Amino acid sequence: MRSILLLLFLGLGFTTSAQTEDELKALAISQAKIACEATENSDYETLFDYTMPEVLELMGGRQSALTMMRDTMKNMESNGVSITSSEVIEMTGFAYEQDQYRCVIKNKVVVRMSPEQSTQSISHMFGIYNPELNRWYFIEGAQLNNEAVIGMILPDLKTALNIPPDERTMIDN
Repeated sequence: MRSILLLLFLGLGFTTSAQTEDELKALAISQAKIACEATENSDYETLFDYTMPEVLELMGGRQSALTMMRDTMKNMESNGVSITSSEVIEMTGFAYEQDQYRCVIKNKVVVRMSPEQSTQSISHMFGIYNPELNRWYFIEGAQLNNEAVIGMILPDLKTALNIPPDERTMIDN
């Protein structure tokens, strides 16, 4: 009898802790928004909480990546270049592949290039869900088209998700 109750208890525990695909999609969008807000606010600690760990490793580890990002952004700002907005537009893909949930999220980033002009980029974030941490990790979708980079970061990756190339346009301020 105890073993039946234990099996029932464990079964109910797994049933109630499992997330539906709709919940995973909502979580992906929510966490992508956090990453975008962190980008806009130069909060690289938070941004890196949602960056694929393999990307941070490639950059020499989290501390090295933070230093590199801060130095790059400081250099850009000294030249009058700054990120003025970063936002999620929509989820364009979702799949369960290679034993993991994945998504593609379309986003828009506006970078002020001068007092007169900015550039607007429409790009895509590729996300992989980590169920142990209940966290989505993202990489710029354009990186998945770079065989050298993807070979170092996710060498066994195969996906049917569509990741369109980035679109950039100049806009007047």
